[in-house]
Amino acid sequence: MKKINHVPPPSVEVNRQIVYHPPERVGSGAVHIDAFSSGLRLMHLNLQPKENASFATETTDYEFGITFKLKGHSSVSASTLRDGFSIEAGESGHFFYPGATVMTENLSVAQQVKICIFFDANVLLDFARDDEEAFLPFLQGFKNQIPFADRDRILPRMHLALNQILACPYTGKTRALFMESKTLELMAYKLEQIRSRTRPALRQYGVSPYDIERIRHAAGCLLQDPANPPDITTLAAAAGMSRSKFYRCFKQVIGHSPLDHLRSHRLHLAKHLLTSGKHNVTETAFAVGYNNVSYFITLFTAQFGVTPHKVS
Repeated sequence: MKKINHVPPPSVEVNRQIVYHPPERVGSGAVHIDAFSSGLRLMHLNLQPKENASFATETTDYEFGITFKLKGHSSVSASTLRDGFSIEAGESGHFFYPGATVMTENLSVAQQVKICIFFDANVLLDFARDDEEAFLPFLQGFKNQIPFADRDRILPRMHLALNQILACPYTGKTRALFMESKTLELMAYKLEQIRSRTRPALRQYGVSPYDIERIRHAAGCLLQDPANPPDITTLAAAAGMSRSKFYRCFKQVIGHSPLDHLRSHRLHLAKHLLTSGKHNVTETAFAVGYNNVSYFITLFTAQFGVTPHKVS
């Protein structure tokens, strides 16, 4: 069995992506890691081992994780966990490994695709500051310092968010905003799934009039400069909320996610620019924050039922 030693750098520049490629003798593919200003880290692994392989990672800078296995089969063990566990395609898992941990994942020859979210205790406590109940599945393990790992199936709404991450067409700040928003969305879905095991129904969270006012203020900030939008952390700060509470309240008050709100505004602004006759399609796409003109045309056509060329 080939062994792949992969140790993520102790620090990854915020809103940047690093890529790790295994040795050719082991197999092909890559591991992509995004680090966000919120403290979350998103990893996308897509590997094709030439033979059964062992993928080893030493973790010293995070303790909590959520994983979504999209393709392949693997068994996972950790130095702080008494028993390992296996995970199949279509399954999602979550874990808590206190302290430095060596994680070993044994991969079969089949293509391996998974997406993982990592965060440490400080990030967990920051998220839970305004809504501790939502993060009880992790807080209980943290307070008791008891390692755990568990798994469940990937739900359809999780699959949708995962596919959107894999097909992300954005670059720069827009990409960072998109990827972080989808990471938060996946966390929300996973927490809801975990809590639903022990509850017959989830509590519906109310939004106070003051929360509504703050969310509307943040929504206005998001649209001030559509070509260079603020990230989730900045928006949450503008609303005076934690990132988790902000994302949940934003969807309740505005009716959709920050990214969807930004996309709608960009496309309506683009229509206005094209109608004025002062900008061509390419100039308009760049002006509203889309560097991929083809993707802009696709979004515009889906929104308005006509191509932007017919509007200009």
